[in-house]
Amino acid sequence: MEQRIGERYVLTEPIHPLADGVMYAGKDLSLHRDVFLLMVEKSGDASSSDYLRVLGQAAQFSDERFFHILNAGLAENHVYTVLTAQKGTPLPAQLGRHRMRGIEIVSAVFDLGKGMQEAMEEGISGFSVTAENMWLTEDNRLKVMNYWSPGKLISRGSLGLCTLLYQISTHSKQGPATFDQYQENVVPALTGLTSGQKEALLALSRRVFREEVSLSSFIFSLREIIALEKSPEAPPKAFVPPAAPKEPVRETAPPRIQYRQEEEPAPERVRRTEKPPRAKEPEAEVAETRERMPLRRTIWTLGTAAVVLLGIAVFMYMLLPGGPNKGPGSGGTAGNTATATPAPTPTINTATPEPTPTPTPPTDAVPGQIPNLIGLTQEAAEQAVKAAGMRYSYFIEPNPAESGTVFRQDPPPNQPANKGDRVTFYISKGQ
Repeated sequence: MEQRIGERYVLTEPIHPLADGVMYAGKDLSLHRDVFLLMVEKSGDASSSDYLRVLGQAAQFSDERFFHILNAGLAENHVYTVLTAQKGTPLPAQLGRHRMRGIEIVSAVFDLGKGMQEAMEEGISGFSVTAENMWLTEDNRLKVMNYWSPGKLISRGSLGLCTLLYQISTHSKQGPATFDQYQENVVPALTGLTSGQKEALLALSRRVFREEVSLSSFIFSLREIIALEKSPEAPPKAFVPPAAPKEPVRETAPPRIQYRQEEEPAPERVRRTEKPPRAKEPEAEVAETRERMPLRRTIWTLGTAAVVLLGIAVFMYMLLPGGPNKGPGSGGTAGNTATATPAPTPTINTATPEPTPTPTPPTDAVPGQIPNLIGLTQEAAEQAVKAAGMRYSYFIEPNPAESGTVFRQDPPPNQPANKGDRVTFYISKGQ
């Protein structure tokens, strides 16, 4: 007996029970088309409003791997959802009769996973993808019937797809309880797959059961498994015997050769630079030395000539009539004074830095007591410390004190000290 929903929809026969209602075949009288209608019992006005709101959001999503929502509303004690009619049958009705082989099953699950990724981008996720919520088309494609109601954890995401693959390949409505059961039943059921594909699929499924694989990773891995060679010759080709020698030749051997050529000669070049034996000089260094030799000789020759010319000029100056030895009337004493004065002058000037520090500090130094070094030059301070039987170290730093004199010492002066103690003093180099 036909059941009507208002004046527009007619329910003809039930198709498949879902988790939250029953799917019916029906007709849209106003548009003269076949439709599917999901009838869900109302549990309250508030819950019915929430259900309709969720349906409105899901109706904005359209993908060929999902039933498309055409309309929704309330009818007496039910919330109805109008869906596009599909060719094919619910997957549970085909589990014992389909003729899908291993690669076809993996490809169908992979295609469904791509649709799930697109739905996730639209904010739709958490629905069940196991056999009870799947529709199988005439060309063996999978479609999700209800994608707006949340499913159980084991039936969602990558774990749900893994369970779906198990159900299709083993023709079972129940999913595996453990991975051991999954492995035991799936391997013989996936006919048509190579041993490499089966091993890769089992490795992937093991990680899925450990909850280590996201949906995107699962889909990517399925794509790689499908892309593996399916012919019987695949395992030998995948092995590729020549690849073993190529790897050490290209990767291991060249780095060793390169290491010997680049790393080992480096110390030799350093040693040659530090201690260059004449007989083993590099050609570049020999050439550079030869280029510098004429320049050094020229400088040395010019310096020697300048000294000789200066000596001749001084000698000639001494012999000139107007020179320091001119005229007997000047007196020998005056001549001696004139000669002695200029000659010692440079000697006194050069010797001035040495006697400048008062020689008294060393004599005033008292053994067992730190001498006073403030105001002394570096040389005088060193003598005073030595006279006191102590060791010293000094630093030259900018200071307003006179350049070359001690402006600070550590420890302070006149403190008791033992023989061999160290005194640190600081010499000013001016501002």
